[in-house]
Amino acid sequence: LGPIFIDGDYPESMKSNLSSLLPEFSEVEKKYIKGTADYFALSFGATLSFQLLDSHMKFQQLESISLRQLLYWISSEYNNPQIFIVENSWFVSGSTKRDDAKYIYYLKKFIMETLKAIRYDGVNVFGYTVWSLLDGFEWHRGYSIRRGLFYVDFQSHDKKLMPKSSVLFYQKLIEKNGFPPLPENQPTEGIFPCGFAWGIVDNYIQVSLMIKSTGCPARSVHKLILINLLDRVSLPIYITTGFCVKKKRNSIRFR
Repeated sequence: LGPIFIDGDYPESMKSNLSSLLPEFSEVEKKYIKGTADYFALSFGATLSFQLLDSHMKFQQLESISLRQLLYWISSEYNNPQIFIVENSWFVSGSTKRDDAKYIYYLKKFIMETLKAIRYDGVNVFGYTVWSLLDGFEWHRGYSIRRGLFYVDFQSHDKKLMPKSSVLFYQKLIEKNGFPPLPENQPTEGIFPCGFAWGIVDNYIQVSLMIKSTGCPARSVHKLILINLLDRVSLPIYITTGFCVKKKRNSIRFR
């Protein structure tokens, strides 16, 4: 990509390692090569098409949903080219049918990341395309995952198609050309009331901390859990069953 979007010449890594094997470009040839692409086509999503036998060959690379960071890097590295996102999505389990809330979550996140890159980072993105229209065979994963906006019943004779929830989401998104500044889309800032109760719930918890007020191990006190928040507030919580009754500040008893 460097020769096309930067200077028309080989990358420095190639010249340093393969200089004796590379033919040299003339200045005329460099000028001809530079800028010969109409746009930068980006495909971004889960790495599903291959599997490395040796995990160390990934060179610490991980699957990521940080599309905004990638767009900014492309813009900075390749002289702010026009970018067309030609393929983008995540995936859901093959057992997912029409209610694909997880797919919508990732799709919305990707598109919002794209909008942030355009508005706040000055990245020149001019188009976005979802992968894919229909569920299909995915390399390496086969039919165990789904990435389409339309559900395909592979067991039926005519391969029946049904629109998923993500179809409606994407349709409305296109109609509005993004995310209008509605009240429900705006972040809310502030603090909760002074007596607001915070907690953690689980079916069974065994804690081996010390109870500050008694100096004895927590596990010796029947179903008592001490939660320290920010090393400033201690919340003794007695857990049994049923409903919650507030006894005093920073103390909740369940029974």
